[in-house]
Amino acid sequence: MRTQTDNKSFANKVFLRRQATQHLPELRVLDLFAGQNVLWQNIPSARYYGVEILPEKGANLNADAHQAIESLDLAAFNVIDCDTYGIPFALCRKLLQNPAVQPGTVILYTAICSVYTRVPNDCLALFGLQDLYPHAPGLFNRHAVSFFFDMLGKLGVCEHRYYTTHDSYKKHYGYFIKP
Repeated sequence: MRTQTDNKSFANKVFLRRQATQHLPELRVLDLFAGQNVLWQNIPSARYYGVEILPEKGANLNADAHQAIESLDLAAFNVIDCDTYGIPFALCRKLLQNPAVQPGTVILYTAICSVYTRVPNDCLALFGLQDLYPHAPGLFNRHAVSFFFDMLGKLGVCEHRYYTTHDSYKKHYGYFIKP
């Protein structure tokens, strides 16, 4: 099994993490797609806990991120990093709805989309698009990140910060703070 990674914006990703966490007195990081643990290597933290599905990737809990958040004590972390390949719609939704994730927790994300990026089923259901989607998926796919941002708003996130890059895909790197 090969996991896709996106390290083209490495310096920007590290800068974003520093910016997102500068107000916190100490960092207790849950890195849900930790890979080789390189994004948090140069950022001091009181606690770092990496999750990665592939065992040869780094010093991590080898598990699926979606399953890991169901079994970990999420109250122990004040930073949760969702640097996935795709759009972390379901993952961020679960984190925002989970009472163990404390208000003030910084949640970082990567949202990558193109006309070929499939809109997640739970997103289609939330916006009532499941019947229309099969008839024109390309029409909806290019707006997947907008659906992600709308979902954040529906769950109480009033502000999020991000930057966008364009190459073969449109990529949004950002963060928000759990209300």
